[in-house]
Amino acid sequence: MLVLAACSSKPSVKPHVFVLNGLDIPVVVEIESEGGKARLELAPKSRTTTGAHGKATIKVTTKSGELISSESDIPLGKPKSCYHVYNVMGAAAYVNEEVVYGKGFGTPSYYRRAGEVSEQECGVSFAFTDPPKEISVNRYGPAGDNRSWLHYEGDGGWVVAVNGLLDDTGQWASQSHGKAYMIVRAVVTHDPNNPALPAIKERLRQLQLAVPEPSPGNLLEQPKRRRRS
Repeated sequence: MLVLAACSSKPSVKPHVFVLNGLDIPVVVEIESEGGKARLELAPKSRTTTGAHGKATIKVTTKSGELISSESDIPLGKPKSCYHVYNVMGAAAYVNEEVVYGKGFGTPSYYRRAGEVSEQECGVSFAFTDPPKEISVNRYGPAGDNRSWLHYEGDGGWVVAVNGLLDDTGQWASQSHGKAYMIVRAVVTHDPNNPALPAIKERLRQLQLAVPEPSPGNLLEQPKRRRRS
């Protein structure tokens, strides 16, 4: 995956923030943080890293300058043991999966992050890189280990993210459906001719869920609803 350009107004610290774009359109992400300013141009379905840290204001626009989202006081933390993932509109389908080596420990976890815009990921061994087939362990230590791995689900795009969220039938299904709505609203607004939209809209109708209308402006704000007469 390619990044078109990335620049910063200050020398960056070790990159610990991943910025993901799961949409099928290029976006521009502007970050103002305690670590300085950065302007990142991301191609469709791409990612990059930045050394931004501390509390940040993040603004996302289309390549032509149309606002997609804007939010402030995002805690990006400092480069320690944790990564921070900023996922534009929650549209990238990525997971935090435990890879088991040897006998491992207990039941390995598998957390889907689609729909999450901002997430802190701690104790990660492999961040968007393939894990090795073998690892070294202490001769007198446990007979295995679990290692955390961040990676895409499928192609990592918004369609995979939305379908995964709509598949949720558990106790948090309504929240998952709301996240799916947010992603689809971004596509309807800024990529209305996307060939995957008709099938996604049909699935929303089959599930008796609202089909978003184009909504220019900050798409992380809650949509306004009319009072029933």
